[in-house]
Amino acid sequence: MTDIAPARTSHRDALLREGLNQLFIHGYHGTTVDGLLDATGVPKGSFYHHFGDKESFVVAVLQRYDRFHQRLLEKWSSREELSTAEMMSGYFQDLVEHFVSSGFTHVDLIGKLATEIANGSESIRVILAEQLGRWRTTVEQILRDGQARGDVRTDRDVAELSATINAYIEGAFVVAQSTRDERGLETVSAAIAESIAA
Repeated sequence: MTDIAPARTSHRDALLREGLNQLFIHGYHGTTVDGLLDATGVPKGSFYHHFGDKESFVVAVLQRYDRFHQRLLEKWSSREELSTAEMMSGYFQDLVEHFVSSGFTHVDLIGKLATEIANGSESIRVILAEQLGRWRTTVEQILRDGQARGDVRTDRDVAELSATINAYIEGAFVVAQSTRDERGLETVSAAIAESIAA
């Protein structure tokens, strides 16, 4: 879920890209500074110059991950020819494509880290909560705009609908990581659309 790498990548950018990949695969505790340095060839001094410590590094990775989701939501919500249900299903399908192409390893990083370390690191817990809140706020606005257009149900509050979509996405990836069943992901895409359509 990262941008296409430029011809020459800075040490900081190389570490962030590799850090995202390793956090997806190994989680927080399985991702080590030495492992990052071995994978990128970046000198140890550069890591500590840019990030200071592992926890600050993970916060920086999460900030990059948050920007990815915000850009992806903007990409789909700007397509005015689509219904809101199609926008949200399209967003989910993009996530699914990346997830499947990664060999079912790149699940939702916020959910992954929340279950692993949220109770052990206050700074990471706070940024996870902030990013989840920002995601829900963005989705709520997309749904609110859809209600104004008449294609999103109005018998449920947008906050409730946003939380439902989030639960569908989180649950879908957790299950699919175990089953490797793409058909289940297609079912969830349809369920997301049905849950919000007027």
